[in-house]
Amino acid sequence: MKLTFFGTSHGAPEVGRFCSGTLLETDGVSYLVDCGAPVDALMLNRGKRFEDLRGIFITHMHEDHMGTLPAVLKEFGHYHPTAHGTFYLPEDGAIEAFLAWDRAMHGGYDANRVSFATVKPGVIHDDDHVTVTAYLTEHIRPFPSYAYDFYCKSEDKHVLFTGDLRGDLSDFPKTAQDLHRTAIVSELTHFHVEQHVDTFAACDCDVLIFNHMIGYNTEKMPDIIPKLPMAVHVAADGDEVVL
Repeated sequence: MKLTFFGTSHGAPEVGRFCSGTLLETDGVSYLVDCGAPVDALMLNRGKRFEDLRGIFITHMHEDHMGTLPAVLKEFGHYHPTAHGTFYLPEDGAIEAFLAWDRAMHGGYDANRVSFATVKPGVIHDDDHVTVTAYLTEHIRPFPSYAYDFYCKSEDKHVLFTGDLRGDLSDFPKTAQDLHRTAIVSELTHFHVEQHVDTFAACDCDVLIFNHMIGYNTEKMPDIIPKLPMAVHVAADGDEVVL
């Protein structure tokens, strides 16, 4: 299994960092977790095939996590006629709103090759390669605006993507500490990392990967990393991590 970090910035791009988007590859197929701009261009530039892309999982409906989704839909619809995939959006109203926007741009997707599903808590995707389970976070409140973390499990690898969390980290996934993961990919923006070292130290994983970063946390990581008992990777745009 391999993770490619296309964008690792916080709510807006920075010099050298794009918005959120991570590609998970396993068994010759791939899955996107979030789709901030310009994921479509970065996939093409890195030689990643849209024909291999089976699912796009959006943690929540903030622009930095799904802003380039229309461009990915266009890639499926116009430029890669053998591609098939499912777009998983986190709110009931998001699918119709997204398709209305596609119609406004005169897009026109092929419903025979692209499907849409609303994320709900529990298993949302299960194929021969990965099982994806969604858990609610409280990043967007009040409900019915929803945000999720995603647990992606293959036969021998287990990866938890925290998505965006509350500022007090009270919704940090409890399963990160209760069950062993090959990797945990955690955001590093909506809290002050030095206040939550114990939370990260209690995680049960081979490698803890920090993503979706903001400067006031990134600059503290040289002091934080030695306090954590697992391998730690602070992701940069373009990084590939083989698990």
